[in-house]
Amino acid sequence: MKLLVSLLLMSGLVNAQTTPDYAKETRWAEQVEDGLMDGDVVWLKANNHEFMSIYTPSETDTQKTAIIVHGLGVHPDWQQVIQPLRVALTTQGFNTLSIQMPVLDNEAHSGAYRSVFDQADQRIQAAVDYLQKNDLVADVLVAHSLGSVMSTHYLANYPHPFKRFVGVGMPSDNVDYLPKLSIPVLDLYGDQDIESVLTSVKSRAQAAKGNNDYTQIMVGADHFFNDKDDVLIDSVGAWLK
Repeated sequence: MKLLVSLLLMSGLVNAQTTPDYAKETRWAEQVEDGLMDGDVVWLKANNHEFMSIYTPSETDTQKTAIIVHGLGVHPDWQQVIQPLRVALTTQGFNTLSIQMPVLDNEAHSGAYRSVFDQADQRIQAAVDYLQKNDLVADVLVAHSLGSVMSTHYLANYPHPFKRFVGVGMPSDNVDYLPKLSIPVLDLYGDQDIESVLTSVKSRAQAAKGNNDYTQIMVGADHFFNDKDDVLIDSVGAWLK
């Protein structure tokens, strides 16, 4: 009996730790809606929870859409990497749908986010479903940093319609999932990137050795492409062409 009670208590603790910080997501949503310059807020639902996304139509008539996934603890209009890509890709033949991923409290390290990967999967799937219901095509999945790990986790474990994947600043955890990806992959990183990205360059390439359409490119930038938006946009755009 004591063992059963202990297990139940531990289970409750795990469940508590795997609940995203919805209050933080709400604060992000309010800030984004107040300052949104391009695109429209679209509310999606996964795991019985509504979450924010931003849909921005292409400048050309197309069904092709890029779903964009941000990194650790931020939001779908984050000024570094995410906002530049979600807007710029609309000038390159894509609609974009940038989605809010689960966030934890400010003290949570990247490893703690593994506990919400299943919920992240469901949010990406909800975005795919939204596009399909609106006669749009989920053509490419674009992700940054921790968002790239969430994205490769999804791509490795679920049937999906994506034809291409772009990972920007992919940390070492991607090594667990890259072997299962068969679609074309762009692994883009900076020569001044964070340690987890730079020390796993070879291991990521080794993990993806079975994928003939895996491309690894290093450019002159840091992890967040500070003052290098043009490099980011041009590199991703050139590969997508």
